[in-house]
Amino acid sequence: MEKEWVKLVLETIYLANPRGFCAGVKYAISYVETVFEQNPETPLYVRKEIVHNQRVVEEMKKKGIQFISDLNEVPDGSTVIFSAHGVSPEIVKEANDRKMRVGDATCPLVTRVHRKARNIRDSHQIIYIGHKGHDEAIGTMGEAKMFLVESPEDVESLRETIRNDKPLTYLMQTTLSVTDTKNIVKKIEEVFPFVEHPQKDDICYATTERQDAVKSMLNSVDAILVIGANNSSNSVRLCQLAQKSKPASFQISKKEDVNPEHLIQNKIKVLGITAGASSPQILVDEIVSELLLHFPNAKVSLFPESREDTMSFKLPKELIKESY
Repeated sequence: MEKEWVKLVLETIYLANPRGFCAGVKYAISYVETVFEQNPETPLYVRKEIVHNQRVVEEMKKKGIQFISDLNEVPDGSTVIFSAHGVSPEIVKEANDRKMRVGDATCPLVTRVHRKARNIRDSHQIIYIGHKGHDEAIGTMGEAKMFLVESPEDVESLRETIRNDKPLTYLMQTTLSVTDTKNIVKKIEEVFPFVEHPQKDDICYATTERQDAVKSMLNSVDAILVIGANNSSNSVRLCQLAQKSKPASFQISKKEDVNPEHLIQNKIKVLGITAGASSPQILVDEIVSELLLHFPNAKVSLFPESREDTMSFKLPKELIKESY
């Protein structure tokens, strides 16, 4: 009797759109695959995870692509690709000094933030809104002296550090919570009224759109399932956003993490599913299939208020032409 009740708990699964791979992730993966296909016999190294998703990394490893944490792990002259999150100028210099063949798979939107940092590093004091230790934050903060803040309280602590006789502005990590970032910017303006606001913030379109897609679902679901790795900043932000109004929302990274008891105990009849910007569609498909094994009567459909992500970035011309 209990088994039959279990089958009837989950009635509807809504898939958010846009979800999953963003243009920057597609660009980074395509970059690595293009370099590898041009010369599969030459060892290819990628510094750090190309994107924060273990499934993607493991698939590349099966092809023979090698992942490293530090350039010291490979010989001089090696072919090395920098991940989607970007690197500091110090890493670029080290690679050049060691005559490495460098490929830069940094998301173009992250590259834009690096460029902004270089343009203002001599003229301005810079507050960087981001998460300490995140690969993107480490790379961007290597471009200039910056003051890292993760919360309004961190801004408050800079009162005695920031000077009022030199222009001040701020940059931000591309994968932040839109709402939380607005609160931090508001605090910056309150504490430092002379701050110069950038013409455009740095949170990428994909982060914003995926957060908006989750917001649009919240009144129609009992919980949101976010598919994404724990070290994926945008996935974590999606889950935090959902949990603010739907506390039973949760995050998993693979089908083995599916826990039907969680849905049963929280009486989740309508479940919304989204995926972080580095989570492939095949992972979404596997997790939905796993859910249907436990709840075979559930109906799966796109959430009515959804739209496609049509953004794309072209690979550099020199990459297409060059033979590695």
